[in-house]
Amino acid sequence: MQILKALVVIMGVLIVAGFTFLGVELYKRMSDPTRASLTATAPAPVPAERPAEVTLDVPAGARIGEMLAVGNRVLFKVTVPQGPDRLYLIDPRNGAVTATVTAGK
Repeated sequence: MQILKALVVIMGVLIVAGFTFLGVELYKRMSDPTRASLTATAPAPVPAERPAEVTLDVPAGARIGEMLAVGNRVLFKVTVPQGPDRLYLIDPRNGAVTATVTAGK
């Protein structure tokens, strides 16, 4: 009977020690912003220069309609008053227009 009591006490101490260890590790990982996760990839370098400014070749009176994030690109629709609508695909990292699609004739 005494062996059973000793085993229960030892197991209880091990359980408390395990939860304490997990709590300390979680606190360390949550409070240290420079610590990288083992499964995370390296963050993309932040450019030091100003964000790119993009000038689109659209006629006067055109307006930007719907916008949609597609992967790592931004797709948006430009409505032109006298003419077909256009779709632009832009890379937000450098501001380059990667594709332009003109709808209609």
